Amino acid sequence: MRVGVIGHVAPDYFADNVGDALKRIGHRVTQLGAVRCRHHSRLMRSTAMVARQALPRLDEWAQHGIVRTALDAGCEVVINLDAQLMPGTVAQLKRGGVRVAFWFPDHVANLGRQLMLLAPYDGLFFKEPHIVERLRTVLDLPVHYLPQACNPRWHRPLVTAGTDPCLVVAGNMYPSRVRLLERLIAEGIPLKLYGTAFPRWLGVTPTRMVHTGRCVFREDKARIFRSAVGVLNTMHPGEIAGVNARLFEAAGCGAAILTEFRPTVADLFGVGDEVLAFHDFGQLVDQATRLLNETGLTARLGDAASRRAHSDHTYDLRVATIIEKVS
Repeated sequence: MRVGVIGHVAPDYFADNVGDALKRIGHRVTQLGAVRCRHHSRLMRSTAMVARQALPRLDEWAQHGIVRTALDAGCEVVINLDAQLMPGTVAQLKRGGVRVAFWFPDHVANLGRQLMLLAPYDGLFFKEPHIVERLRTVLDLPVHYLPQACNPRWHRPLVTAGTDPCLVVAGNMYPSRVRLLERLIAEGIPLKLYGTAFPRWLGVTPTRMVHTGRCVFREDKARIFRSAVGVLNTMHPGEIAGVNARLFEAAGCGAAILTEFRPTVADLFGVGDEVLAFHDFGQLVDQATRLLNETGLTARLGDAASRRAHSDHTYDLRVATIIEKVS
């Protein structure tokens, strides 16, 4: 089957992993690209935002190329990963005989204008059970629960576990995460942070001193996650019951994960056997201290997490579910 994927493509990005998995399970893939151009200039970004708000049809006009490429390629199914795709664009794809699915990879705070609820999708997939339950109950939409995943092609154990005596954190820096990490630094917990540069508006914070200043992807990410004594997985407050992608990636890499608790964690992994979880700061410090001091714990947890992730939580399984639901 020819499947189109809408989303920004870069190493280890969501669209990259989805496209790679589709190929691995036997589909022909056309990467349809991002919904919007990524402007590096702040002025250009602001100008584009004002123009889109004043003239909403600009977005739909700009997305004609996605429709044309999908139809020219003979796509039978298109999987959209971008919440900014216009409902009219989905309708154009449908008129061309394409089945269209939407997979939302983010938390509820990033639902934005909720454009996906106005579009004639054949299937809507969310990682947040709360969204699924509410939309099914009140809107009667074809909504499905679908967590994120790992890609075993590069999210896999590549080095010896636990050789770096620190907790690793990877991802964007936002206030709730920064405040939590500041408390850990004050407790003497050794940290290494990876991800995009700190926003200037966050001001002076000791977390800047432990930030490596770089992002990690694919095998580089796998080596760093596996070699740390633990990967600390903190979550945005907008994650209500669901979990983030980092949990699955770190598990696939064979990392010992210390994750902030959410109701679905225990459904996805064995808490205590495959991952460690914390409900409050005291538990976080206690579990971090265990990882730093308990011989063999890092390798035992990492090996078990990797087995579970590669068995139950791969992109191959997730995209197969999407294709089955919308075909």
